[in-house]
Amino acid sequence: MQKSLGEIAELVGGILEGDPSVLITGASGIKDAGPGDITFLANPKYLPLLPTTKASAIIVGPDTVVNDKHVIRTVNPYLAFTEVLKLFAVHTPVPRGIHPTVVRGRDVFLSEDVALHAGVVLEDGCKVGPRSVLYAGVCVGRNAEIGTDCIVYSRVVIGENVRIGNNAIIHIGAVIGNNPVPVQEAARNEDAGRKGAVVIEDDVEVGANVTVDGSRKGTTVIGRGTKIDNLVHIGSDAQVGPNCIIVSHARIGAGCKLGDGVTIAGQASIFDGVTIGDGTIVAARSGVTEDIGPGQVVSGFPAASHDKQLRIWASMKRLPAIVRDIRDLEKRLDTMEHKTSAETKDH
Repeated sequence: MQKSLGEIAELVGGILEGDPSVLITGASGIKDAGPGDITFLANPKYLPLLPTTKASAIIVGPDTVVNDKHVIRTVNPYLAFTEVLKLFAVHTPVPRGIHPTVVRGRDVFLSEDVALHAGVVLEDGCKVGPRSVLYAGVCVGRNAEIGTDCIVYSRVVIGENVRIGNNAIIHIGAVIGNNPVPVQEAARNEDAGRKGAVVIEDDVEVGANVTVDGSRKGTTVIGRGTKIDNLVHIGSDAQVGPNCIIVSHARIGAGCKLGDGVTIAGQASIFDGVTIGDGTIVAARSGVTEDIGPGQVVSGFPAASHDKQLRIWASMKRLPAIVRDIRDLEKRLDTMEHKTSAETKDH
């Protein structure tokens, strides 16, 4: 497959500096790229590789200085490069049809052109939309619904009453609609045997081994276009807004509300019932214990303004010197007190 540089610039919405007729036949990292490849530069630490890369073209930011190379300038080179990777990706055809080992309960509805691989289990009353693919070992619970053009990879478990929208991707080993573990004895008795609904909206991607708990009281919702990395836990009744990014090992507590475009970085934990406003970024390993307004960047535990945390961390690095200075002051004060006491006795 090949595309002209002009076509690629139009695809990513970038500004082309160079010959639009140059043919691009592949995409690769800046170290490994060869003639015919397009690469990208997003991290300044790779600037020294610019003069030596053999790539035919480079996607860079608006202010990056590049000499003697065909360039596409865009605000987000990394995001643009991911679109180019999709363009040149080799897609293996998915086997269609229904494997003979599929187990189907009563009143199961299958739309046209679905693909059900070996060992898929469909419990009573579930529905699978047109052109959706369920790979080997997928289990779909009672009355669950899967939309159009979805991909559900091997060993995924979709619980009862789960609703998955169109164009969703669920990666290996994810569990959607897990029965939440009650914390208190009263809740344990109240919730025994009950599994609430989960709604996964259109264009959502759920990473490998993610757990999304079913609701205790209403519905757990993952908003349209949200991307969830591997090994994330989302608690019962959480409301994750559209276009969020949740990075691996993060935990979203029960009853949390995330606004539009929120980013939760790796290993961050959002305590139960916390609300986070639109566009806020929670840095890696942060612990969010109280509500956060829109458009903020927070870090640390308990999470606070990232600027404030940077000042705290800078102060902590100076602690050994501060302790040493305090001890020196104490010694000087002791010396002065002894001297003053001796002078007082002489008088």
